[in-house]
Amino acid sequence: MTHQFDRNIMTTLAGLNLALSYENAAVERLEKRLSESFDSEVKEKLSRHLAQTREQQDRLKERINALGGEPITEKGGLPIPEPPRSLKILIERGSTPSQKEVWESLNDLIMERAEAIMYDGGIQALELLKADKKTIKTLEKNMKEEEGFANWLQKNNPRIAKRLMKKQLEDKREKENKKKEKTEEAAATTTATTTTTTTTTS
Repeated sequence: MTHQFDRNIMTTLAGLNLALSYENAAVERLEKRLSESFDSEVKEKLSRHLAQTREQQDRLKERINALGGEPITEKGGLPIPEPPRSLKILIERGSTPSQKEVWESLNDLIMERAEAIMYDGGIQALELLKADKKTIKTLEKNMKEEEGFANWLQKNNPRIAKRLMKKQLEDKREKENKKKEKTEEAAATTTATTTTTTTTTS
């Protein structure tokens, strides 16, 4: 017969591995975001949080090993909104790099808030199971870091989005001006050639 204490340890290990599976997936997403983002401020924050997330993995693995478990290597599913396929294709094909950056930053915020909620629920569950304080402290530290990045995103996403959209408009105007200049230069060259030819003929 399995002792109640053993069942509590097994439940605790399952919860820790669940959290680890989400962090495994988060590392993969953050690496992808870091490689695709072109905004220096966003890249700096993503890089910092990627380092934090790897530390979160290590903390969870340490507690899992300490409790006699085996850290999971699989990746859990991240809570990122997924539009219908038809809209997703439309968004991906029709969005500019700036628009994609804004969209993904919003997804970052959703994911970080969800992770913080997950940790909060995990802490409450561990307290009911009377888990050891080190394990609870581990989840509390991870939750604090998730909340910190989520708070930064919520505060700064509107400002960054505004800056990116402004840059997009400026780049568009610059492109149109260059195109106009080339057209005018081509027209001037054609006019000059025609005038020279007419003069020579006369």
